[in-house]
Amino acid sequence: MSEINYSKVSELAPNIRDLNVVAKVIELSEVREVTSRSTGEQHSVMDILIGDDTGVVYFSAWNEQIEKIKVDETYQFLNAKTILFKRQIRLSLGRNGSLEDTEQKIEEIDSENNLSQKEHDIPRKQYRDRGYQDRRPRYDR
Repeated sequence: MSEINYSKVSELAPNIRDLNVVAKVIELSEVREVTSRSTGEQHSVMDILIGDDTGVVYFSAWNEQIEKIKVDETYQFLNAKTILFKRQIRLSLGRNGSLEDTEQKIEEIDSENNLSQKEHDIPRKQYRDRGYQDRRPRYDR
């Protein structure tokens, strides 16, 4: 098994993939219900403030991930990615990431360096600009 390379929270930047982060859960927000634009399915989402000794960032937990997470516990966020939500960085597991328990314990948190409070001007891909009506590629053209 190969060695896992971990990133520190302060190293996170917009739109990075294949990240591994070890972070402690600091604060849980209220669960909110959202509807998928593509399928119409209902999903539960919770913003969770996580951090390490270099900074804090919000992690967007979905559905069954919400039940697993507890305040003051440390987890590995494997194969994660950063996304921009309202121009602010969020850590996300997407479809390929996983949330794992870890033996590591984080005691010191740099809560002054909140990456999710900084705004970024990196535009999201706009598929509609190319004549698409939704985000799925169309092969019938």
